[in-house]
Amino acid sequence: MKLIRKKEVWLPTWQGIFLFTFVIGALVSGFIFNLYPFLAQTDPQSDAEFIIVEGWLNDAEFEVLSKVIKPGQVIVTTGGPVTFGDRLLKEKTYAEVTASRLRLAGFDPETIICAPAPDVKYDRTYASAVAAREALLKHGILGKPCNIYSMGAHSRRSHFLYTLAFGADYPLGVVSLESKETDLRHWWRSSLAFKHVTGEFIAWIYTLFSSCKYA
Repeated sequence: MKLIRKKEVWLPTWQGIFLFTFVIGALVSGFIFNLYPFLAQTDPQSDAEFIIVEGWLNDAEFEVLSKVIKPGQVIVTTGGPVTFGDRLLKEKTYAEVTASRLRLAGFDPETIICAPAPDVKYDRTYASAVAAREALLKHGILGKPCNIYSMGAHSRRSHFLYTLAFGADYPLGVVSLESKETDLRHWWRSSLAFKHVTGEFIAWIYTLFSSCKYA
């Protein structure tokens, strides 16, 4: 009867450990540095005839937006119920709030189409996309090329969900708005930027796996 047996064990050399550490470090660094540019998708339609604005843009991103809108360009504002200040605001949805912001900024009210989304607990961006599609259909401009304006790392998810709502062949571009207030390209340096980017990455993965229900 044998109580002990000899076994050969392969262990990495110091060169192997160094190479393995280098490869893992390179992969992690690549993920960190490229995560935000990947999520902050910018791929506009050069011949866009109107734009869609997600109504929950903060003031800094809204200021950037107001500088790139062309005079007389049709603007569609989207978004569901406002989640704060219900007793203070006369507008009840983000779409209506941003429509008011645009009018106060001097844009022609005749060029603004408000497309408020219903109150839903899940899939709010998709609900906004459906509401925008119905508004475009009502105004007779559904089918014309357009660009979505979203904020930071949310833009890839917005474009994906709007494409599901509008159709894969729709001429739909996307522009990620980015202010100088938050350094999103170095998102690991601040808690606010870290929360924004990592949260959107998790939401993007969730959207990919749950997108079959929109078909």
